[in-house]
Amino acid sequence: MDKSQRFPLLAKLYRGAMVRYARLTKGIDPDKAVFCCLQGRFYGDSPRCISERLHERRPNTKIVWMLNSETRQRVKDSLPDYVRVVRYRSREAFIEQATARVWVDNFTKQGGLKPAKGKQFYIQTWHGDRAIKKIGYDMGTADDYRMEELCDRVTTASRFGEEMFRTAFRYKGEYIRAGSPRNDLLVRGDPADIRRVREGLGVPEGTKLLLYAPTYRENSRILPKSAQMDLDRTLRCLEATTGAPWKCLFRAHYLSQGIDLEPVKDRIIDVTRYEEMAELLLAADMVLTDYSSCALDFIVRDLPALFYIADWDEYVANRRVYFDIRETPFLVAADQDALEAQLRALTPEKARQNCAAIRDYFGYYETGRATDAAVEHIIRRLDGDLN
Repeated sequence: MDKSQRFPLLAKLYRGAMVRYARLTKGIDPDKAVFCCLQGRFYGDSPRCISERLHERRPNTKIVWMLNSETRQRVKDSLPDYVRVVRYRSREAFIEQATARVWVDNFTKQGGLKPAKGKQFYIQTWHGDRAIKKIGYDMGTADDYRMEELCDRVTTASRFGEEMFRTAFRYKGEYIRAGSPRNDLLVRGDPADIRRVREGLGVPEGTKLLLYAPTYRENSRILPKSAQMDLDRTLRCLEATTGAPWKCLFRAHYLSQGIDLEPVKDRIIDVTRYEEMAELLLAADMVLTDYSSCALDFIVRDLPALFYIADWDEYVANRRVYFDIRETPFLVAADQDALEAQLRALTPEKARQNCAAIRDYFGYYETGRATDAAVEHIIRRLDGDLN
């Protein structure tokens, strides 16, 4: 445990003083933008989409990414030359944010760091516009760790997302209503992109992919056994139903320790550390989860997403949710037999109808150009218009 965790108030005061001193002595760099994804754990998601497009459209922008040490080591060979990296939560990272014109993040920021009003532009993309699990203030916590209420713009992809951000972030500002930048790839659905991702994963041509992406549990950092279905049976059911071979992409939540894959290791591709979840959703033919919002991104593709909720009562006893998933259009199953019955009943037309019902339920407005919409706002601020 570092000092900031042992003495949070002192750490916050120190960071606040450091930020003020950096702004006083260095000023705000009108050409600098600082990016972060899930507290430095990934170089990806909507911030990466925006970072890459911003460089294409305004190559003189100084792009800084905050990454933790493990992530930096993992992605060092794939980082573009124009990206400068600083260690997440380091003194250097706070100074870079203190002096940048633009911030782009998809998670909450640390206490003690506030944007300079009228001088900095903070755009929040969050990492799930249509959440099942309550977030932020909606969880019932009233701490001062919620920086999102201070941001200047929030990207949104649904009516539900806008309503959620008003209460979860206490956000009172304007939205960029064009969708989630990370989902542009899914909306386009380019066959060439699908082939590229599948080839990179080593998936044989003709093999279908089930993406299994369970979330974490509030009462355990290890996924409870009660939340696991029989993956081998599930894959065999899919093969019998479709007549095609299936493999499973397994994606653990970044806060989870995952599950034991040994019994099905020959049928599993572990993609827990794969940087871009959107690419995995693009490559998949079906998504299976419990309470992860990734399935709600996937349904823009008109392909089936199923929810396995064997531990629903236990789950909601430990985590507040926005709605009872059993009272929505979602395809849900509470045990293995019910799951296999759902799989056997699926047809392409039923999947399309279900996806349309879910989009209507949440009030989707994914456009496929959310990245450009966000970048247009950023360029305007970098070029001097901070209104």
